Amino acid sequence: MIITFTRLLVLLGVGLGLATGGCARSSPEAPEPDARTAASRDLAGDVLGALKLVRQEYGNAVAPAGAVVVDATEYAETELFAEQAERKAAAWRAAGGLADAAQGEALARRLADLRAAIEKKAPQQEVAEAAAGAIAIVQQAMAGAIPESIRGVVLAVTRTDETVQAEEVAGDYRIGVFAEAAQPIFVRSGATLAAAPAAPAGAVYFGVALRERRTKRPLAAAAVDVVLAGQGRRVEARLDELWGDFHQYGANVVPPEDGPVTITVRVEPPASARHGDMLNAFVMPATVTIAAHVRGGALAFDAKPVAPIDADYALGDDMLQALAEVGELHDAGPYRIGLIVEGPEPIWQWRSGKPVLEPAGGGATNHVEVVLVDRETGQLVPRAKIDLVFLAGDSEVGTATLVPLMSVFSHYGRTITVPPGTGFVRIHVQPPAMGALGRPRLADPADITLPLPAQRKEA
Repeated sequence: MIITFTRLLVLLGVGLGLATGGCARSSPEAPEPDARTAASRDLAGDVLGALKLVRQEYGNAVAPAGAVVVDATEYAETELFAEQAERKAAAWRAAGGLADAAQGEALARRLADLRAAIEKKAPQQEVAEAAAGAIAIVQQAMAGAIPESIRGVVLAVTRTDETVQAEEVAGDYRIGVFAEAAQPIFVRSGATLAAAPAAPAGAVYFGVALRERRTKRPLAAAAVDVVLAGQGRRVEARLDELWGDFHQYGANVVPPEDGPVTITVRVEPPASARHGDMLNAFVMPATVTIAAHVRGGALAFDAKPVAPIDADYALGDDMLQALAEVGELHDAGPYRIGLIVEGPEPIWQWRSGKPVLEPAGGGATNHVEVVLVDRETGQLVPRAKIDLVFLAGDSEVGTATLVPLMSVFSHYGRTITVPPGTGFVRIHVQPPAMGALGRPRLADPADITLPLPAQRKEA
């Protein structure tokens, strides 16, 4: 699919400008900046990521009216990320970013005010406004540029918006549909990613982009079924979950004969574990009906434009927050991998169509997380299997398996007991349990050994 530069700018003006108070942001397909500029933008992105985590964590840590800490671990994380924002801002200025002295001083004051508000356990609104003021200064200084670290995520959203031919919003979901010429599909069976049978004569590729209504983040691990009804013929299909230039569900189907067609898409909730912030989201199925027609064997839709994201979110916020949490990513095969160690916290497993609490057991020492990024596209990778081996010197002292987790960013995690003496963690990535579109992607496993990070500060 070819995306014109002009069309990209239009899409980004809608998707990003509304999310940042109307501030335009540069196209992800613009020429790549030089190394110094790219590094400066990424440092600015680090500041933004830390500030957005402050806003997120403080809302979970302190009562709305302030004064009372309702979650000591989240409060400690808020303090940590506020400190991190100050350090990253200083590094940004030292590297030549934020060249306007007045902006630099204004940001320093805002960050100091933010730290003071957190320290006195101010009302949530006061902390949110202080964080928003600092974020606005950073965005103004960036003058419409996007951090290189989120370019892949922004481009994937833009490509999705460009491809979707009609979209319906149903509850928490946005369900976008599109049709193209039949595509090569690769399906996973165990450890093998193999070409699916060739598309039958007259087939078209029918795709669904299933995303969060509020953010346009892709939703993995769902079951998506489609029915095409028209001209006395009914076509039913379960769509494969596929990794391509963007996450989607799709299949090659032979549409009804020329004439009007009614398309019904049914979505079952993502069968993913989740943190508490996603406990009540995406727990119900959704069904949408979309009018279409077939002409000359091609499927077309009555256009329904893609709706904008919510104003309090900006494309790439999930990646910025992931990077702020993990600190550093490391290359391993087709992936970039980061390791996070936190204090114990519960998660909710998805079982029998509902979230079920998996409490932090009495002997648990840590919540361990892995961030997994596709090196080719720069997107967060869902649906992989992550196995950990804990090492004390050359000895294996324990193992754990992480589960995919839905939260402010997609990752893998579990609350476990990390064996005493652990110095390193061997991470084994089994490829995602989904197929690929056009060509094999993320087909092979990967391994990397990383030092055990220091546990995050606790209250």
